[in-house]
Amino acid sequence: MDPAATTVGPLSSVTLTDGRLLTSADDDAAVAVVDATYATANEISVGGTIEVGGTDVEVVGIVASGSSAAETAADVFLPLTTAQTLSEAGAVVSTVYVQAASASEIGAVQSALAAALPDATVNSQSDLAETVSGSLSSATSLITNLGLWLSILVLAVALLLAVLLTVSGVTRRTREFGTLKAIGWSDARVVSQVAGESLIQGLLGGVIGIVLGLAAIITINVIAPTISTAPTAGMSGPGGFPGGGFPGSAQTASEITLSAPITLWVILAAVGVAVLGGLVAGIFGGWRAARLSPSEALRAVN
Repeated sequence: MDPAATTVGPLSSVTLTDGRLLTSADDDAAVAVVDATYATANEISVGGTIEVGGTDVEVVGIVASGSSAAETAADVFLPLTTAQTLSEAGAVVSTVYVQAASASEIGAVQSALAAALPDATVNSQSDLAETVSGSLSSATSLITNLGLWLSILVLAVALLLAVLLTVSGVTRRTREFGTLKAIGWSDARVVSQVAGESLIQGLLGGVIGIVLGLAAIITINVIAPTISTAPTAGMSGPGGFPGGGFPGSAQTASEITLSAPITLWVILAAVGVAVLGGLVAGIFGGWRAARLSPSEALRAVN
């Protein structure tokens, strides 16, 4: 990096933890500033040296990102002239940071840069925002679709279990249903009896589920847990244009308070699903009870 550029660029938003930053006097000096995480991992300290391109470079400072959870844009920062001297590529610049005077001039500056440098990639803050928005939209769509199919799968499994438990309960009540059929109950009446019982159980289950769900929602809203978002790399000043990347000044960290909404149609849908599940399970259970033959009914009574 250009050591004279301090208001824009990869070191414009870092925090100096030890030593000093690069200055214009370091233009062609064999010095470097090192990322704190990289320094800790490699046991590097201010005053020590690291080897870059076969040359020993003195470490004059250690920096960290504005967030302790995020690393800086690079592990080692060298003066531009020194880096070009040590590099086999020679006098090559990969990224240029441009700062507009005001936000209203960003579009014009971006267009002018694109016209002046047709082979360069010119990225603005809005480009970064569109990229992030697209990624978030894709993630949201994936989570929504995954949640939908998981919900359908869970409901199908719950319905199957309800049917199996109801049929099992009917089997254990063979004597009871045998007695009812022996005294003249029709198959339709037996089916309606079992279905009605199962329907009531489904309704009670739905009410209990709503009570538990509301209790969980109220608990979450009262506790109001928060998650912190780490600062992300952004553009420097009112309008930064790194010509090939997005590093710049770090955005401030923020906290998001989690809450669970209460939606009436969701509650009604939950009760409807519970009742429907109980009705379906009751129909299958009643069908099993109705299949008892008169001889089975008499044996059950005896």
